[in-house]
Amino acid sequence: MLTLIKNANIILDGKNSCFGNVLIKDNKIVEITDKICDADIVYDAKRNYLLPGLIDIHFHGSYGYDFIENAKEAIDVISSNLVKEGTTSFMASLTVVSHKELCSLLYDYSKIKETNGANFLGVHSEGPYLSVKYKALMDERYLRDPDINELEQMLECAKGVLKIMTIAPERKNMDLFIKKALDNNITLMIGHSDASCDIALNAIDMGCTGFTHLYNAMSQHVHREPGNVTAAFLSDKAYCEMIVDGFHIHPDVVKASYNILKAKRICLITDAMLGKGMPDGEYVFSNLRCIKKANTVRVIETGRIAGSSITMLDAIKNMRKFTNCSLNEIVQMACVNPSIIAKVDKYKGSIEAGKDADLIILNNDLDLMMTMINGKIKYSL
Repeated sequence: MLTLIKNANIILDGKNSCFGNVLIKDNKIVEITDKICDADIVYDAKRNYLLPGLIDIHFHGSYGYDFIENAKEAIDVISSNLVKEGTTSFMASLTVVSHKELCSLLYDYSKIKETNGANFLGVHSEGPYLSVKYKALMDERYLRDPDINELEQMLECAKGVLKIMTIAPERKNMDLFIKKALDNNITLMIGHSDASCDIALNAIDMGCTGFTHLYNAMSQHVHREPGNVTAAFLSDKAYCEMIVDGFHIHPDVVKASYNILKAKRICLITDAMLGKGMPDGEYVFSNLRCIKKANTVRVIETGRIAGSSITMLDAIKNMRKFTNCSLNEIVQMACVNPSIIAKVDKYKGSIEAGKDADLIILNNDLDLMMTMINGKIKYSL
């Protein structure tokens, strides 16, 4: 079946754009052309913006579901709702649980082969080899030094579904763990970490890809005590996740980071929890009672930040508002970079012949007009 999206301002990737039409056959992009071709389905973009679908590689749940419970049901509900948010692919992020629970979850996720909505790319395990000092909401009972035997058990249960892990590189024997994880094709991100700048840079040199939610839950850029944030500034290759909700990172710091890192190294994420898409009120997240109010979530007992409730659409709107970045830069930060970190950039993250037809249409205000996943329109105004 041929589908044509016509009359679109096409944001192809982080650098290139054009006006024209996109021809799709089944689930793949066939051609970007200035010609109007015959097709079974024709969608008129009416000069709105056509972008690659947004990719969220770090969030813990939505719509009342947490990824650490009821894996299949959570994926079904969340993936079907993400289409209304312009997110076409996602990773399921897990908070810290016991080793037994983690292995069981990985096995459950390994059985999920398809969804009824956004593409499920795999699991991001945020921990358990993290810093107690920077634990944030993570359950301290399960924070520990890395164990190669545990990793082998995880890999056996995951059967390839474990794609990303967040680690604290200062923990004992981490160099051996990093090598083992990389040998098994796991992307490693630095976070919930008290690492010095030197230790963090060494981990990047060893092959770690970047930093989990930059600034949050990590050693900072302090003039006599350089930490993870300093390393993020000094590295010329590390990707930096950022939660751009105006709350986790002050808008002025977002702008300063954009000036330093440029779009090439920023990866927008939501770090959303199960309250996203739900009414304001009380929710239990990482075994803690939390209160959601608008786009902010806090632990009731301590008042500390407890994830977000923003969408990727919120993230890109905020990023443009705070930095005045271009649409190409938005695609770089919300499509291209996450696809690289998730190792799916060969078939997702940009509009190119041969790539998956995961596409969205936005108006001038970046409001969602249409979502297409694998060549099928899943949402349209």
